[in-house]
Amino acid sequence: MESSTSDLLARLRSVIAQLGNDGGLISPSVYDTAQILRLHPPREGVEPGLEWLLTEQRQDGGWGEPGVPAARDIPTLAAVLALHTYRDKFEVNERIQAGLDFLKGQAHQWESLHIDLIPIAGEMILPHLLDEAAQAGLEIDQAPYARIFELKRTKLNYLARQPISPNSAATYSWEALDHPHMAEALNAHTGVGHSPAATAAWLRTAQQIGEDERLCAQAEAYLARAAATTETGIPGVMPMVYPITGFELAYGLYALLLTGLLDHPALQDVVMPKIEELDDMVVREQGLSFGENFVADVDGTAVAVAVLRAANKPVDVELVRRFWRDNHFYTYVHELNPSVFSNAHALHALVFCDERCQLTEDFLIQRQTKSGAWMIDKWHTSWRSSTLEVVAALLPLGYEDQLYEAGRALVKNQNPDGSWGLANGAPMLESAYSLIALQMLSSIPHIASMTMPALDRGWRWMWEQRDNLASLERIWLGKEVYSALLVDEAYRLCAILSPMLHAIRPRVSKPIMAPALMANVYEESV
Repeated sequence: MESSTSDLLARLRSVIAQLGNDGGLISPSVYDTAQILRLHPPREGVEPGLEWLLTEQRQDGGWGEPGVPAARDIPTLAAVLALHTYRDKFEVNERIQAGLDFLKGQAHQWESLHIDLIPIAGEMILPHLLDEAAQAGLEIDQAPYARIFELKRTKLNYLARQPISPNSAATYSWEALDHPHMAEALNAHTGVGHSPAATAAWLRTAQQIGEDERLCAQAEAYLARAAATTETGIPGVMPMVYPITGFELAYGLYALLLTGLLDHPALQDVVMPKIEELDDMVVREQGLSFGENFVADVDGTAVAVAVLRAANKPVDVELVRRFWRDNHFYTYVHELNPSVFSNAHALHALVFCDERCQLTEDFLIQRQTKSGAWMIDKWHTSWRSSTLEVVAALLPLGYEDQLYEAGRALVKNQNPDGSWGLANGAPMLESAYSLIALQMLSSIPHIASMTMPALDRGWRWMWEQRDNLASLERIWLGKEVYSALLVDEAYRLCAILSPMLHAIRPRVSKPIMAPALMANVYEESV
């Protein structure tokens, strides 16, 4: 049955109403599932989880998405270690060897891999897994990984300068820190670092040393809640992170903002309660993180500030300013590389606060590639998504030459059928990102003459594919690639509904005519 505009609108309303509920929805994780099976096996037994892992193994022997090679080593190595742990009970030796062969073929990439392509916390987790593999007697040449071992040493030096606090960025990779047990690292609601793998590692040590049974019960309850978000019903199958309340609320509403639907009359009764939830969360936590009560970061905070300011909420710009240093905004303290994604969102938030930061604008402009696009970012595997977010930030700032080049890159990259991305991969998200960016760019008359034909072809393709809008596309980058299910569906639905609801207009923000603020304004706030 083909969906109508009213059907799609009803779906979008349902998605908005669910944003942030019960900690959010996220796709299952090979890495975290494998770690749970090793570190804290489910009481129901490991066989269901192992069977699920085996179904996720690709024909080339590895795990993870083939289109993102750098994000495949961590889930593959974790899966191999999980299978190796239970090799005496299950016939998995051939599967283990296939995984090892895959890793051997992949190893060379780590000698020169761009730092933005390394999965989140990968500089901590991959060396840790390699050491565990060596201890287990698995033959893996560590020489190609010398660079990432060095990155781990650098990060550990940063972390040694101050104590690790609960719900800080470092606790997200607790399982790889080799840090002494800390009872206070556990939060009853969010586990250790919002991470099932980190919580399982904490729980294993806690039980070994005889930690308070009430704390152990809290950790187990967290893992049960996290498993429920995958909606698989398979014991031990886990998401990569939980909860993602802040991320879902901010990004789900941001999709509406980017497509001119945030203030659409047909959505106000479901949008406004979520605006209030987001506002309450930002006030309570003095910023926003991807989860709840986690250390605030500039990315979630900036997206939230943009949304709230667009909804006429008097949120303080200082929440964004405080993350500025040198010429950019940092996402987390001790990060090794700044994020294009996060800096685009910070600039966009400043626009809604009637401010600019010339040095950060220059920072983003310098990262535009020769093709006109912005490269894959540390938080996301799609250059079309990175380009969309930068276009949103620069559109009100007057950078028409750079915006023209971005539009040219998207037009040139369009598939003959009107889609973007891998033609055989149901590229709904890639097409959604491209369409939203082209909608924005088409608000500039001399750019519209180039972009409108591609926009029309792309929208027609997406309309024909409208019954595939709920497809699972793992495209966000964490410890491995994942899908934030409701956020992804919001972007797809907004892209297809925006023209149907007459929302193609420069609603991204109002133009900023004032001169850019000088750097010292931000230096004083850091």
